[in-house]
Amino acid sequence: MSQRPVLPYALGIAGLVPFVFFGWQAVVKSDPEAAIVSSFYLAGYGAVILSFLGGARWGAEIQRNPSNPDSMTLCLAMAPPLVGWAAIIPTMWDRWQVVLGLLSAGLALQLIWDVVAVRRSEFPAWYLPLRILLTTIAVLSLMAAAFL
Repeated sequence: MSQRPVLPYALGIAGLVPFVFFGWQAVVKSDPEAAIVSSFYLAGYGAVILSFLGGARWGAEIQRNPSNPDSMTLCLAMAPPLVGWAAIIPTMWDRWQVVLGLLSAGLALQLIWDVVAVRRSEFPAWYLPLRILLTTIAVLSLMAAAFL
């Protein structure tokens, strides 16, 4: 396995802070309104992260093949931001299990795509353990807020 660069791991772990903090806040708040606010912040951050992952995939494809990027990859890279956006809509009806469940599913599907990308050597080997760690903690935070 190639050397794991420190900065992506440090930034990735720092990026878990909003997931863990707002997931925990949504669970422990005794005031239902405060729990809803925490869930809203958690959902917003989850949608932003899905957009980030889609953009990263788009950028990786353009870097990999600048003169003729794969159209299927570019189209699929639009799915994470669209899932994030669609997941926010049910907040209007306080459907938090749907919201947080969609975000969790989006993150899990992105992870599956990243597993395939690492196996195809489209991404470095060190990327997969990082993505597994980040996705696992993010999804656990989202699910805790959705079901507890």
